[in-house]
Amino acid sequence: MITNPILNNSQLQASDPAAYTNSVIQTIFSFFLIIAIVYFIFNIIMAGIRLIGSNSDSKKIETSKTQITYAFIGLFIVFCIFAILKLVGTIVGISSLENLQITWPTL
Repeated sequence: MITNPILNNSQLQASDPAAYTNSVIQTIFSFFLIIAIVYFIFNIIMAGIRLIGSNSDSKKIETSKTQITYAFIGLFIVFCIFAILKLVGTIVGISSLENLQITWPTL
């Protein structure tokens, strides 16, 4: 059987399609979560550098504060999407969304 090495337990595709769908959704969400966190950290660092180099220019200070605010809003939206997916799974009764978990990457 040919399996997908990226997905955990990809052998489930033939035996249990619901568990396979849950695995795909968790993998996609974990991938986007990692990208969002890396982008958040990058924006915070760049805003900090811009804030340090502003030389008391009020426009540059305001721009960096706005960038920090947008970074936090973006991260909040990503976690809200996770909560909405779980809520929809609970309301509609989709077990693969009810059991959705954030899988943190490990080395």
